[in-house]
Amino acid sequence: MDDPHKDEPSRNVFMSLQEFFDPGLHPPAPLVLLPPPLNPFPDEEKVKIFAKLMFLSPTLNLKWTPAFEMLQQALNSDGPKAQRVVEASSGNMALSLALQSRAFGLSGVSAFVPADLAFVKKELLHLAGVNFVLCTDVPGEPTAIEKARIQGTQPGFLNLGQYENPGNPEAHARWTAPGIWDQTQGALTVFCSGMGTTGTLVGARNAFQSLSSKIQVVGCLCAPGSAVPGVRSEARLSEIRFDWQNGIHHVEVETKESYRASLKLIRSGLLAGPSSGFAMVGLIRFLETCRQDPATWESLRNESGEIVATFLCGDTPHLYVDKYTTILDTADFAL
Repeated sequence: MDDPHKDEPSRNVFMSLQEFFDPGLHPPAPLVLLPPPLNPFPDEEKVKIFAKLMFLSPTLNLKWTPAFEMLQQALNSDGPKAQRVVEASSGNMALSLALQSRAFGLSGVSAFVPADLAFVKKELLHLAGVNFVLCTDVPGEPTAIEKARIQGTQPGFLNLGQYENPGNPEAHARWTAPGIWDQTQGALTVFCSGMGTTGTLVGARNAFQSLSSKIQVVGCLCAPGSAVPGVRSEARLSEIRFDWQNGIHHVEVETKESYRASLKLIRSGLLAGPSSGFAMVGLIRFLETCRQDPATWESLRNESGEIVATFLCGDTPHLYVDKYTTILDTADFAL
């Protein structure tokens, strides 16, 4: 069979697993315009809100591209070759690395994951061959990130360090942000995502700064006492080494409202998980705050007089199906 990319790249045929995982050989993830009432702004205000379905990827989550970029950079370097990747992860990066690592000639993945990891996510990591250790942060003891760094110094192990590896934000600067810019035909004015490693926000901010001074970048944080898979509170971002403080607006979002927004997305036809609802709530909160000041509100408009905003949907609800009925109220399901 001839190389399908030579003459007919649109046939969506891949001649190896490494080709299949290469973001450069895939179209951008779909961008879907939200209908009312998911978009709470009336038509006359000219606000378009798009969901960016990052979960429609080879690994079913947004960690696909940074995992590929970090693996490619590490294994194309002149450093010693490892047999196994070790990473601290809330689950999706460990899964993305596990699915891709063998295509790069590695034997698999070990991971330090949160002790409260959803049951289905643990089962999926097990199916993917991830050797994971459940961790609880204890003051004075190494965190999961530190444990992964330590194990990464041992022979045969490679710690990519998603919380500090420049390949993480570079992947989003290379693929995510330009893809959205092209899909909106240069009309984008607001970009929003949850903050976990902060790689998505930092990479997008860096790319958008070179594309348009109009684009506002919004990062969603867990409110104190809240927990949403894959994202962190401001206090827990102290371990992150990326420059996430500058050029990014910060909005806090709570657990229940994230799951409630996810449920609304699902019942509208988009299989978007709790971190997706989290980002949607944060984006709408940011826009509603900006609307209180007419000058700020008008500054969000593009040359056509529209506010064009997008939020990232990082994964699906499938991994958290056991959480919705315990977190939400019975009334929430009567939407």
